[in-house]
Amino acid sequence: MKFVEVIAFLLLATGSFFDTFAQGISDDRTRTQPVKVGQVAPEISLVNDAGNLIKLSSLNEPVVLVFYRAYWCPFCIRQLAEFRTLKQDGFRIFAISPDPIDRLKETKTKIAKDGKGEISFSLLSDPGSKTVNDFGVYDPTYAGQEVDGIPRAAIFVLDKDRKVVWANVSMDYKKRPTLEEIKEGIALAMK
Repeated sequence: MKFVEVIAFLLLATGSFFDTFAQGISDDRTRTQPVKVGQVAPEISLVNDAGNLIKLSSLNEPVVLVFYRAYWCPFCIRQLAEFRTLKQDGFRIFAISPDPIDRLKETKTKIAKDGKGEISFSLLSDPGSKTVNDFGVYDPTYAGQEVDGIPRAAIFVLDKDRKVVWANVSMDYKKRPTLEEIKEGIALAMK
């Protein structure tokens, strides 16, 4: 009986230690609650694939923000390629990942190799995943791994005042909204 009591004590003590440890290391990367419809989107100040600084607050039109995992994700590449068919009349599209600028360029090249043309929107580099964290789309599944900091696949449609009018955050990176669903979100932003 004494052995069982010792094991129980160790399990309780270890659990308390890990709970305390986890609280002590919390940082912005633990934010996994996405920005919600109706909220004003956080500011973005990121460099695009051409090396230009993009600030969300300087845009005065609806915006579609696409968070994608990285250049190596085939589901992300397929989704970004599909966005070529959206005519950007009255709104802009930006795709965000933690990839450095050279990887953004590689992503654009990879998409264009399918023979259907280049994408006409900017890819934004979010090294350190600050914007990923600010939008609450950090994927904790990869915490501590080489790809720590990647976002969940997510799309936010913002009106010209930066208010989120439509959002989709996928818990399964293989499942993405259709272009028709995204177009409905864009229509809400254009009102």
